[in-house]
Amino acid sequence: MREAEATSECKAVDMTVARYAVDARLGPEHARWLRGAFAGAVDRVEVHQHGVDGLVYRHPLVRFDVSTGRPVVAGLAEGALVLRSVRPLAEIRLGPGVHVVTGFQRTDERPRIGPTSVAARYGFRSPYLALNQDNHEAWNRGSVADRRRLLERVVVGNLLSLSKAVGLHVGARLRAEVDLEPDGRHVLKPGVELLGFRGTFRVNFRIPDLWGLGKSSSRGFGTVARLEGA
Repeated sequence: MREAEATSECKAVDMTVARYAVDARLGPEHARWLRGAFAGAVDRVEVHQHGVDGLVYRHPLVRFDVSTGRPVVAGLAEGALVLRSVRPLAEIRLGPGVHVVTGFQRTDERPRIGPTSVAARYGFRSPYLALNQDNHEAWNRGSVADRRRLLERVVVGNLLSLSKAVGLHVGARLRAEVDLEPDGRHVLKPGVELLGFRGTFRVNFRIPDLWGLGKSSSRGFGTVARLEGA
């Protein structure tokens, strides 16, 4: 996105991305184990999202992604500062297996996040879990147009939650257009499944690559990538 497209509401936010290479290609089921491996090594609320009063309900500031087949840990704002203080792991326990780390690369940057004057197009690299129990019922009852409008409202809501988490006040009206299709149900934990979506969306908001939106985005769901030429 051209710098001129950013509005004055955009905010430069610390972002750190730690990319690991391990001795196996990872699948979607490894993302929650990756989060567990780091939570066991780094006792910070930004990593495990548990405070003294229980689960912290806010957009996550550290997320764990395997959409490239490799472990990727990304942090925003305070989450980025936490990752910068963590020494690279020599091995990572993912479920029943321990994987030797064969490579590591960390990048530190300050991307601008927030409203833009021109909409950009993004795609989901991993299933987007947009719906909770309440709006899933609305989805089931709705027409094709109703469902599209519902998903557009959810995308905007997710971006406002992200903005709040990084201390950005959004006064501009956000407008999303979605081209999303159901992608089956995905197990979060025994007895809990959510409908996932794949596809693209356009929105007048700048989102960092490799960040995520939606339910369980800290565990690899809803990974966003800016589409070339969009």
